[in-house]
Amino acid sequence: MKKLVCAAFFAVLSSILVFAAPRKGSGRIELKIWESSGAEAAYIQTAIREYKKINPKIRISYEPVENTDARNKIELDGPAGVGADIFVAPHDHIGALVAGQHILPVEDAQTYMQDFYPLAKKASTFDGIVYGYPLGAETYALFYNKDILPEPLDNWDAIVKFAERWNSRVENKYAITWPVNDPYYAFMFIDSFGAPLFGINGDNPKEHNLNSTAAITGLTYMQKIRKLILDIPAGDASRDFSTASFQEGKSPMVITGSWKINEFKKNKMNFGVTTLPKFPGQKLPASSFSGVRLAFVSSYTDYPEEAMEFAKFLTSKEMLQKRFEITDQIPPRKDIEISDPLNKGIVEQLKYSKPMPTITQLGTYWQIMGPAISGIWEGDDVKKTMDIAARQMEAVK
Repeated sequence: MKKLVCAAFFAVLSSILVFAAPRKGSGRIELKIWESSGAEAAYIQTAIREYKKINPKIRISYEPVENTDARNKIELDGPAGVGADIFVAPHDHIGALVAGQHILPVEDAQTYMQDFYPLAKKASTFDGIVYGYPLGAETYALFYNKDILPEPLDNWDAIVKFAERWNSRVENKYAITWPVNDPYYAFMFIDSFGAPLFGINGDNPKEHNLNSTAAITGLTYMQKIRKLILDIPAGDASRDFSTASFQEGKSPMVITGSWKINEFKKNKMNFGVTTLPKFPGQKLPASSFSGVRLAFVSSYTDYPEEAMEFAKFLTSKEMLQKRFEITDQIPPRKDIEISDPLNKGIVEQLKYSKPMPTITQLGTYWQIMGPAISGIWEGDDVKKTMDIAARQMEAVK
């Protein structure tokens, strides 16, 4: 963890956040926030302490709830009156949260969003209305072991050639690994070949493009390179396998996300991060799915104004700079510069990423594409498999 910023930081912070002071005579107000454990918890607890200096009448308690679990929890705890006032969740949960009327829109959204990247604004918006307060952006990229590869391989043809001399099934050595049957990663083989999921804007269920010519071309290429670079069953090429292979030096390259940077640093690895390799015949790095962690204000809160003020405090320039120092998660603000070389690789890949769609049909994509990708990896007919996936998607209303 980087060293704490100096006291001057908090003086500046106090001066610019006077807007957050509660109304006079409002009495003692208690807010509850849900956020993941680990580094995220450390940030939230730091933010609570600093906010209390500015707003002593507001008491804020932290409860560890993993961001991926928050949506289901608020659906139960919110109506029961025991839910959080503010909670953090991935941006692709926004559609279900809006449909269930669990969250409140951001007030003065146009002014609030002006300092954030378009990626963050898109991720925070559903049906033209901004609901989320962006905390961090993440995507996957190419991680490479500098002790084996001083310079990264920037295209898949080069990786195939490298695998010819590196791979050894007996030694369990493979040139590159990634979670093969995870649709989150399989997206790169679909979108990069010209098949945008749910259309250009990611909001049209009728334009799923799952069995388009472009998607079939990309997934056929994925199937082809199995025997050339990673000839193991899809079920074996898991997240844990990919991470372990990279850490043990058996795979000098792994496709994983910004969330692994701290783990690899703690293990004293000499590694770099760069954009995804280009596919044959393409000039740009492969596409990736990106996610934005959002804070939401619960529609069940008794203190919506105060909850919104704290959410804005959490996502101010000064506090997101602090959050980056603690979590290594990319702040999605245009006014924060990233100089760390590892995270700069993630920032560069974000330029070629697509935020996960926020429509509810994304849930169907997760459900049907896992088995489809696994089958294709094991040799199933690509077109037939994707035709079935397309019919499954179209059956959902």
